[in-house]
Amino acid sequence: MDSVNLDAIRQRVREGHYLIKSHAVVHALKEGFERKHMVEAVLSGTVIEDYPDDRRALLCGRTMLSPNVEIYLHVVYEYADPVYVEFVTAYIPDEDEWESPPFRRR
Repeated sequence: MDSVNLDAIRQRVREGHYLIKSHAVVHALKEGFERKHMVEAVLSGTVIEDYPDDRRALLCGRTMLSPNVEIYLHVVYEYADPVYVEFVTAYIPDEDEWESPPFRRR
C-alpha cells in the first residue's frame, strides 16, 4: 500500500488488526477519550493529510463521548505493516490551530 487506502485501513480496524501506540494512550488519558473513540473516528472519518513517505495519514472523525457530547477526533495512523494499522497518536483538535470542519491546519 503506497498511499493511503482508507477502505483497506477500515477493514483492518474492523477485523481488530490495529495497535495503539503509547503517545495515543497518553493523549487519550489526558483528554478524556478511549480506544473505542479512536476506532469510531477511523471508521467514520476523512483523511485530511497524507504523509506517503512515512506511510502515515492524519484523519479527522466524529465520535460520541457521551449520549449528548459529540466531538471531532484526530487520529494519526501508520499503515506500513501489511497486517496491523498503528494508531500513532490521537487528540482533540485545538480550534486555534485547525479550521473546522474538517479541521485542516490554519
